Amino acid sequence: MKLTVLYVGSSLLAPLRNAEREINRECQIDLHLAAYNFGANFTDPEWQRIEQDLGEADVVFVIHVMDGENAARLIRLLDRFRSKHCAVVVINCMPELMKRTRMGKLDFARLPGIGSRKGARKQRARAEKSQGHRSAREDEANSVKGLLNSIGSWIGRRARRGSKNGSNGHGHAQYLKFTDRLPSLLRYVPSAGPLRDAKNYLTLFCYFLQPTPANIRSMLLYALKHYVDDERLKRVSIPTPEAMPSVAIYHPDAPALFESLETYSTWYLNRSLKSQVSSPKLTLDPKSTVGLLLMRPQIISNACKHYDALIRAIEAEGLSVIPALSTLMDNREACEKFFLQQDKASAQQPRIAGDSCDFVDDLSRESRKTIHEKTRNQSVPGQSRVSQIISLTGFSFVGGPAMNDSEAASNFLKQLNVPSNRGANLSRD
Repeated sequence: MKLTVLYVGSSLLAPLRNAEREINRECQIDLHLAAYNFGANFTDPEWQRIEQDLGEADVVFVIHVMDGENAARLIRLLDRFRSKHCAVVVINCMPELMKRTRMGKLDFARLPGIGSRKGARKQRARAEKSQGHRSAREDEANSVKGLLNSIGSWIGRRARRGSKNGSNGHGHAQYLKFTDRLPSLLRYVPSAGPLRDAKNYLTLFCYFLQPTPANIRSMLLYALKHYVDDERLKRVSIPTPEAMPSVAIYHPDAPALFESLETYSTWYLNRSLKSQVSSPKLTLDPKSTVGLLLMRPQIISNACKHYDALIRAIEAEGLSVIPALSTLMDNREACEKFFLQQDKASAQQPRIAGDSCDFVDDLSRESRKTIHEKTRNQSVPGQSRVSQIISLTGFSFVGGPAMNDSEAASNFLKQLNVPSNRGANLSRD
């Protein structure tokens, strides 16, 4: 049994390898997993290995692939080996790759308008015109499109509504909170009939959104169990997706993530120094505390040894540290929650958050320009708890990998008035 995963980033490889070992140990299915980071430039021999692995794969996952040259070559290979794959699962990729998603009766190439408001409106208009002349297959396709678009629009609406009601979170955190509720919502979707494969795709998406080692293992097993005909897989029990906080504080010596600064402070000041730090007692004094912004996927997928080394090195210098998980699209939320000491008036005043980003709908260039308009000139509520901020995300402070709102970032950091540095990502810079 063979599974090929093509992804972009550095956080998935270790969980994938661990999942392969655990699945083979527990399920005895002789799984062979091939994984490639499609953010790299491949040599001709490497492309030959990719081609061989794709040709032999039962299930293929494609995740975060946006690069034009690699993606174009991959599309040709997926089309070439189409008949050999039991399922192709494409997540968060360029549109032409998304259309290669095939799981049972679900074929994204036959569902135009998925993930796009404009496309969805056109589909509804055509459906209204042709009502009464539709075949059973068209009815099934409309049901599937309706489910995928409804789920996507529901998440987007709830994220925006939470922002407009004056909640503390920015759009991406709201998005993560409501996607946490998606598994419970999917319980009401039939597991048989035309919606079965759409439900399976959304379930795989739930595992992917929280890429813990356990969820990555479950994601692979779920796809194999539902789309590879093997008696051994039918006996496998797969747990529901486990959830992790959208923003939190991480420390390599801590048993879990901290969702509030208060609980972190209590633990930090009373812990036994397991990190072998031979420095004065660490006190979280703002004058000697460093704020770190970390990539959330690296932490929850347990690919964080580089973060651990930096945290210990900072503490070895006699400095305290607050390592915060960033929501990636907007670092201001983590900074407000963990790096600011708010006075009572600021804490009671509701924050007006922007829409940040709707990951379900396609955004035009003009729309991207106005995403953070509501919060761009917002005042910073309180004094800094840190002497400096170091971002290790590798992306823009406001906007993440999708865009760069330099005006919003400049305004926030200017008011915060502490040095802000960006760590160089040696795998890309």
